[in-house]
Amino acid sequence: MSSKSNKILTLIIFLITAFSLKAQLGFGIKAGLNYDSLANLKDQSIPTTIHSKGSKTGYHVGFYGNLNLVLFYIRPEIQFTKINTSVENLNIGLSKIEVPILLGYKILGPLSVFVGPSFQYILDEKVKGFTLTEIKDNFTIGAQIGTRLSLGIFGLGIRYERGFTDNDLKIIGVDGINTNGRINTRPNQVILSASFKLKSKT
Repeated sequence: MSSKSNKILTLIIFLITAFSLKAQLGFGIKAGLNYDSLANLKDQSIPTTIHSKGSKTGYHVGFYGNLNLVLFYIRPEIQFTKINTSVENLNIGLSKIEVPILLGYKILGPLSVFVGPSFQYILDEKVKGFTLTEIKDNFTIGAQIGTRLSLGIFGLGIRYERGFTDNDLKIIGVDGINTNGRINTRPNQVILSASFKLKSKT
């Protein structure tokens, strides 16, 4: 191959690589609803497990960054999340900081799918009428998978999140009566969110 051909091939490879690495960085805010169903209540004082009655509506609000590549994007997020759910007649609330780091793939036009880990730190936990000990682990890791529709500066998304490990919340008493109840706070939620782009930079 001639020297001229080598230079042309090198230039073509350079241009393809430069195009592939071209990225657009964006920032924005996000908010939405969470539907989390915590796991079951286990109490040594009773022979059976009390199952979760299902989710109640929680919410989240936060910020995101978005690094756009050609077909993929990387989207780190940080948000405050408030979870509400119930087990039997118990109302349970969790407050936490979440940091999902998502890898997205652009399927067609504004539609994309994404997956990635979610790092979480539990700030506070409450069960109405109960006194609680400290939760087993304040820091946990889960995984999220979902899809997103981008409409200019607006975005709509739905995702499912599941925690990797069990994380018990121990109940030590209610109305002066001791108990050995434990509630598993492992995330198991469907998340609906809307986002608004504040800034982008190429």
